[in-house]
Amino acid sequence: MNSSIEIHDSVVDAVTEVGGKAVLYSSAVYIHKSLGRPGLDPGTGWVQKAKLTIADATIKSTFAAFPGQVLAGYLKLGGETFDNEIPIPPNLNGDVELRLETWNDQVILVSGRGAELELIDEPTYVEDFRPD
Repeated sequence: MNSSIEIHDSVVDAVTEVGGKAVLYSSAVYIHKSLGRPGLDPGTGWVQKAKLTIADATIKSTFAAFPGQVLAGYLKLGGETFDNEIPIPPNLNGDVELRLETWNDQVILVSGRGAELELIDEPTYVEDFRPD
């Protein structure tokens, strides 16, 4: 099964800097699961807690208040840009840039080298996904 996080509809609860790493905590990321391409082909939607860690990080901006409901964003891994998507797993040792925007124009912008995603607890089923 192929999976990816849909940035839109996810929640960021905190951003911290620990030993040169940026750590983003989320109480709810929306995950598409599909036998094909997650978010594009039929599949299912799930919600799960997550922690995204970016190594050698520079936190360029963050939300003024948490939690933040995310409206849009992207993840750049190496030379590839994932618009409104974080692949599972995103593990990469190359250049990384993450941008997340809230409904009221607050922005998290983090750059670094290397990204690691940890999904926490069990996912909760939300819905069947059928593209329009």
